[in-house]
Amino acid sequence: MGTLLIGTSSWSDHAPFYPPRTGTAGQLQFYARYFPLVEVNTTYYRVPPRTMVEGWVARTPPEFIFDVKPPRQLTSTPEQPGGAAPEPDAETAAAFRDALEPLVAVGKLGAVTFQFPPSYRNTEEHREYLRLLPELLPGIAIAVEFRRRDWLDAEHAGATLDLLREAGLSYTMADEPQIGTGSVPPVYGVTNPRLAVIRFHGRNASTWYQFGDTSGDRFDWDYTAEELAEWTPKIEMAQREAAEVHIFFNTNRGDQGPRNAFRLMDQLGLPHPPLPTLPMPLPMPIPETEPGSNG
Repeated sequence: MGTLLIGTSSWSDHAPFYPPRTGTAGQLQFYARYFPLVEVNTTYYRVPPRTMVEGWVARTPPEFIFDVKPPRQLTSTPEQPGGAAPEPDAETAAAFRDALEPLVAVGKLGAVTFQFPPSYRNTEEHREYLRLLPELLPGIAIAVEFRRRDWLDAEHAGATLDLLREAGLSYTMADEPQIGTGSVPPVYGVTNPRLAVIRFHGRNASTWYQFGDTSGDRFDWDYTAEELAEWTPKIEMAQREAAEVHIFFNTNRGDQGPRNAFRLMDQLGLPHPPLPTLPMPLPMPIPETEPGSNG
C-alpha cells in the first residue's frame, strides 16, 4: 500500500486553528506538528525568493512534504486569436525551478500542481502544452488539475487520463460542486505510479462561481462522514496503484480545512496528535508569505 498523506491547501488560511498571536512563519511550525504535508498556493502570485523557501525547510520536520502551485504565467494560458496557445514561459519556469531547489535538495518537494482554470479548454493546443510540462520543469513531479468539464466528461475522460499517463503527469482527482462547465466530475484515475493527488474543495454550489478577495466563502464546507466515506474506496484503490497519495482540503472558512482533514484521518484510522486545549502561543516572527489563495 502506498503512503497516504493528508493536509490542507495553504497553512495560513485557517486562523482559528492557531494559538493567539501566531505569526505566519510560526503558523507553519505549528501546522507541521499535526500534518505531514501542505499545499503552497502563494507561489501562484509570484516566484518566491529562495530565502523564503529555505525558511520553509528550516521550520518543518525532515519528512514534511510541500506540494507547490506554479506561477500564474505557467497556467493562465487562454487561447490566442486563431486558436494558437502561447509558447511555454521557459524563463519563468527556470526561475521557479531554481527557487524550489532548497525543497528538492532535502527531499521535501512532493509535486508542482498545475491547476488550470475553466477557460482552459480541451483543445489540441492545450493538450500539447500538457505534453511539454515535463520539459519546463525537468526532474520535478507534476500533477494536473482541470476546472473545465470537457476534459473529464464521459466522452473525454478516458483520452485525458491516457494523455496524462503518456506524459508522465499525475492526475488530480477533485471533489467539488457539480454545476456547469467550470466544474469537473469526481473521475477516478492514477496516471503516474509515483503519485496520486486528491483535492477536496467542498460542495457549496451557491458560491462556486463567486470570486472575491478571499476564498473562505467560495470553499465554505464542512464535510459529513457520509460524504467522505464516498471517497474511501477510491483512496484505498489509489494506495494500491501509487507509491504516494496526497490529499488536500481546500475548505477554508475558519478552521474548516484542519477539521475536515482530521475527520478523514479518523475515518481512515490514521493517527494524529490530539488538538491541544490551550496551546501555548508561539513567537510572532516576520510574515513570509502573502495572504490569500487562488484555490
